Amino acid sequence: MKQSLFLFRKLYIFLLLIFFYSSIYGQINVIHIDNNAQPEGKEGIFYALPRTIIRIDVTIDKIENYKGPYSEYALRFLGLKNVVIANSVEYKINSIRITTAAEPDPDQYYFLELGNRSGSKIATELLTLSEAGLILGTIPEKKDTVAKTEKTTIAESPVISETDVFPEIFKYSADMNVFEKVDTIIRKVNIDTMTLERQFLKRTIVEKAPEQKAKDAADYITKIKDNRFNLVSGFQEVNYGKETLEYMDNQLKMLEKEYMKLFTGISQHKSLKFSYAYTPNPNQVNTEVPIFKFLKGKGLMDLDEPGGKIITIKVQRSGTTGSVAAYLKRTGDKSKDHGFFYRIPELARVIVKFSENLTEETQCLVSQLGIVTYLPSDKGKVQFYKETGGIKSLKVD
Repeated sequence: MKQSLFLFRKLYIFLLLIFFYSSIYGQINVIHIDNNAQPEGKEGIFYALPRTIIRIDVTIDKIENYKGPYSEYALRFLGLKNVVIANSVEYKINSIRITTAAEPDPDQYYFLELGNRSGSKIATELLTLSEAGLILGTIPEKKDTVAKTEKTTIAESPVISETDVFPEIFKYSADMNVFEKVDTIIRKVNIDTMTLERQFLKRTIVEKAPEQKAKDAADYITKIKDNRFNLVSGFQEVNYGKETLEYMDNQLKMLEKEYMKLFTGISQHKSLKFSYAYTPNPNQVNTEVPIFKFLKGKGLMDLDEPGGKIITIKVQRSGTTGSVAAYLKRTGDKSKDHGFFYRIPELARVIVKFSENLTEETQCLVSQLGIVTYLPSDKGKVQFYKETGGIKSLKVD
């Protein structure tokens, strides 16, 4: 008898819990918030549906050309023609990467009425939100498995000023700039009937002319080449080990390369990364929208700067949600209470255009190009995709 009474009590408590949670999840009412919405005076939770932003990550190659100090003598002393004849900087677009991310849509905020169910524990079990207030779902036993969008840190290569870079690039141009000039002076001295000649040596320090310094550098290059030839041909008749021979040859090649820079000049390549964000507007589909400018001699520029070529973005909707939108329009909103609002995103084609023959494009889901609708008020257990606001799973009791 006691055991039957105990089982009856457990069954009674279980039925009460079922009734309690069914009252929590059974009926809900969600209100769309806009500038004309009247406050209901009830307790509840605000949440937002996401909208899609398109991120354009641009990688720019910056090419810095530095003229060698002896470039004008390259043809005369070394027979080199293709050398850098002037300092210059030029840019070119290396790549453009198109990705998407989600952010709260300011036009899609909603208020979930809780009434007497505003306790912190119940509210947590009823609705899960992201840090930005985007709705995730009402299924607490499931974790959000949607991949998070990684934020890429856009870093620019350090700028090296001309004052800092030249001594490092053309370090062998700092060789001895002067030489000692010795002149012989003959003086004639008349003593009585004799004439004597006296010789004096006059030593002076003279600065080398650019042509002479270029010739010295060219002679040194020739000497390095001769030494390399003697090394690899075994002229010294020394049995060097393989590692030793390779080390000496590499050192001579590096030395020759540094001296060649004095004539050929040097080009430095740097990679610069920039990021632009564009929010698709349903009223601007199939329209080329300018996002930035590009100039070969200046790189990326803002749209308000003069000159440069305009780079545009165009979003083309596929129309996949058109039939759903037409159906909902024919049905109309006949319900007084609404369940959770959710989005059905639309597949779109995104095109970034550099020129007539050069474009970058991709396909992605764009939330704001789709439609917004709602669940029945008695369907409270649901999980959403954070990036689009679409339904991921729905649990029907």
